[in-house]
Amino acid sequence: MTGFSQVDEVLGSAIERGDVPGVVAMAAARDGVVYQAAFGRRALSAEAAMSTDTVFWIASMTKAITSAAAMQLVEQGKLALDHQIADVLPELSTPQVLEGFDPSGQPRLRPAKRPITLRHLLTHTAGLVYEIWNAEMGRYMEMKAIPGIISCQNTALSLPLVFDPGEKWDYGINIDWVGKAVERVSDQVRVMREIG
Repeated sequence: MTGFSQVDEVLGSAIERGDVPGVVAMAAARDGVVYQAAFGRRALSAEAAMSTDTVFWIASMTKAITSAAAMQLVEQGKLALDHQIADVLPELSTPQVLEGFDPSGQPRLRPAKRPITLRHLLTHTAGLVYEIWNAEMGRYMEMKAIPGIISCQNTALSLPLVFDPGEKWDYGINIDWVGKAVERVSDQVRVMREIG
């Protein structure tokens, strides 16, 4: 891995200045990895050195990766942008829209006017939201004892919509469902279980 001394210098300098406690960088080309390095510590409060196999919680940065994987599957004909995603994810075959709560405090749900598509999920127009920015969804989740998405439990995805697919935009758990579709049609869950 030659020719990356400037990258090493920039990353090493960031550690020395205290900009970040540690960093792992990797670059790949069509033929494989062309650069990888680790600098600094895993956390300010820990002495453990950063390594190229350190595991990170990258949160929403996975959305771009998941979306690219989905679009590759669209190119391969394994997913379709405008067909109902329930063909791949039957869990989304009967989406419900949360319209608020009745006087007794029970959620008012109604069937969505149209099916959810992959395009809706990819563009955050499916009607799915994060409870941290939607008080009614937070109330619904508390009432139904549904954990937040940060729990990484499948149950966290069992939420109603807050508007009909295609009618608005709201940042939410859409790409988590795209990830489920990618797993389903590419059989990546089975492959990872066999490897792991």
